[in-house]
Amino acid sequence: MPFRRIGLILALWAIAVGPAAAAQFQKIDLPNGAGDGILISGMITAGDDARFHALAATLPHAIVVTTGPGGLVGPALAIGSETRARGWSTLVPAGTQCASACSMIWLAGSERMLGENAQIGFHAMSMAHNGQYQETHDVDNVLRQWLTDLGYAMDATATIVNTHSASIRWFDAIELRANGIETESFP
Repeated sequence: MPFRRIGLILALWAIAVGPAAAAQFQKIDLPNGAGDGILISGMITAGDDARFHALAATLPHAIVVTTGPGGLVGPALAIGSETRARGWSTLVPAGTQCASACSMIWLAGSERMLGENAQIGFHAMSMAHNGQYQETHDVDNVLRQWLTDLGYAMDATATIVNTHSASIRWFDAIELRANGIETESFP
């Protein structure tokens, strides 16, 4: 995969978007003896991948619990890549939503779980330019390659990026499975 190209695109995107409040990361105990979790909530921003790595390095195993509206795709892909490399599962808890960059982290789980009435939101990627967001297919192409590297079929990657960047297409577990994205229930 062309990591220099990914880095350049994502660095430009981070500059274009500007600062925002970083996501919150915390170690949690999952219910029913399911083990340790790393809760990621809020907007994914620059440097969040380093915060995730620092917390993940303290745990031999964890389930990555994600909720939030999205944020920067670069740190989200890095968090997702580390999650997959560690063989960890991901979870969106009951009654919550995970959209955009947050959904990329969820997709990277070795097993992807959804709580009751949880939703995953997808859309094409965009970059801020002169204060307005514009859809960019360069980032979508990087995202498609990343998803293919995770083992997703082209049909599934098309599902993920086929909604205009100004909208979000919400999926529940049934719709995800129908689009080739395996999903388990939690608990």
